[in-house]
Amino acid sequence: LPGLNLCFRLLTQQPIFAIIKPMEKTVLSRQQLESASTADLLALADDYGIDIPDNLNRRILIGELLEIAQEQDSYKPENDVLINNEEVEMPEMLPRSYNETQICMLLRTPAWAFVFWDIREAELETLTEDDAFKNFFLHVAFFDTATADMPSDSFDIQISPSDREQYVFLPAGKKYVIINLKCAMEDQNPKVLAYTKRIEIPQESKAVTEMQPGKKVDMNPLIRLSGMEELARAHFMAHRQSFS
Repeated sequence: LPGLNLCFRLLTQQPIFAIIKPMEKTVLSRQQLESASTADLLALADDYGIDIPDNLNRRILIGELLEIAQEQDSYKPENDVLINNEEVEMPEMLPRSYNETQICMLLRTPAWAFVFWDIREAELETLTEDDAFKNFFLHVAFFDTATADMPSDSFDIQISPSDREQYVFLPAGKKYVIINLKCAMEDQNPKVLAYTKRIEIPQESKAVTEMQPGKKVDMNPLIRLSGMEELARAHFMAHRQSFS
């Protein structure tokens, strides 16, 4: 390459590997660059990835090359990130507990939420060994808006100390939900151990919820194209008692 040939000519006292590994040693000086032709300087700048506009001043080009050389000279190899090429052994199974008290909720469908939680080992032992301990439970609270303070509806699901996951049915018409992990104690208010974020429940299309056998509905063409009419008819034939 022209740029490498220039460096080799400029550095007759240096071996060629000093050009190939510029980060280990500064290989350029102002005197060397000023003695080179403009064509050689342009070729060297191209090797270093310097964007060269038309009619670039020679003095500015030399300054750019010296600046890159200075940056490479100050580079410290000990700051490099070492990459381990050895294979990392992956566990066959994830641990059952990460020893943190937390609860998370994922919507599987608009009607079902999957909830999973964990309780710190020390906290679990303290609670269950307390004489006032009754049980753990999930408190499912529904809200009408994203900012409402008071729930519009709620219900509880009792769980055992060893449980770590649960599917929760979400009744139709609910808009927002928060699930609390609580501990019931004798003669005390339930203790909130953890709670999920407030999650918005996707709302069903009225064209679907109001669909009844024999009832004419102004259905959106996209819903009709999905085959919803046939699906509703098949559901009615198999579960007609639910429509009475």
